[in-house]
Amino acid sequence: MLNEQQQETLLKPINISRIAKRSGGGGKSLSYLESWDVKAHLIRIFGFGGWSWQVISADLAYEEKTEKNWSVGYKVIGRLWISELYCEYTEAAVGSAQLPQRGEAHDMAIKTAESDALKRAAINLGDQFGLSLYNNGSTQAVVRVTLDQGQVQKISSDEVSADENSWTNCPTNDSEGAGIWIESMKAALSSDEPIVELLIIKKSMATEDVMDNVYQGVTLAKWLDKAVASTSKTGETA
Repeated sequence: MLNEQQQETLLKPINISRIAKRSGGGGKSLSYLESWDVKAHLIRIFGFGGWSWQVISADLAYEEKTEKNWSVGYKVIGRLWISELYCEYTEAAVGSAQLPQRGEAHDMAIKTAESDALKRAAINLGDQFGLSLYNNGSTQAVVRVTLDQGQVQKISSDEVSADENSWTNCPTNDSEGAGIWIESMKAALSSDEPIVELLIIKKSMATEDVMDNVYQGVTLAKWLDKAVASTSKTGETA
């Protein structure tokens, strides 16, 4: 979960010095963030290992040869993962390039699409990532408060006190099949890419609607949080 400083930072309005501008259609000026700035703020707020960006697919949309240039477009779908929140944001974008060299045109089109997809995914984290700019370029915060802080505190106070690398033994009635999910989590922690495997397990658990099922007095969702936390302690990056 986010600490108080992270929460406060995300709720602040964006610093105007971070905003870039370019000409848009109809003579209008468009406000936006550079992709490097978005990445820098992801690192500042969540840490070097607290986030990751994965390109799910990059598909050629078109390729045309003109007299002087290659005109190329790509559609990229990417996923932004925030380990502390254990959440993901998936977005798509199309990027284009017109360059004399065919390979360079393809490379630039993919990079442009990937950068735009990352920026679109990041705005789900609020004003520090340019959400307010979609409100006619405004720099006034549009997310001034969230209502989940009480729930965050409640979860924190109810956490199991045992070491996060162990699986405690609390005498209680387990939900049917809960042990199978626990074994899957253990196997994921022993894999080469535990975060990826745990993410797959999360999706399966959500599909099966078993997040609130109980194993040894703790919900499966909570066990999943413990598993993710243990990867960060052993140096795994998400």
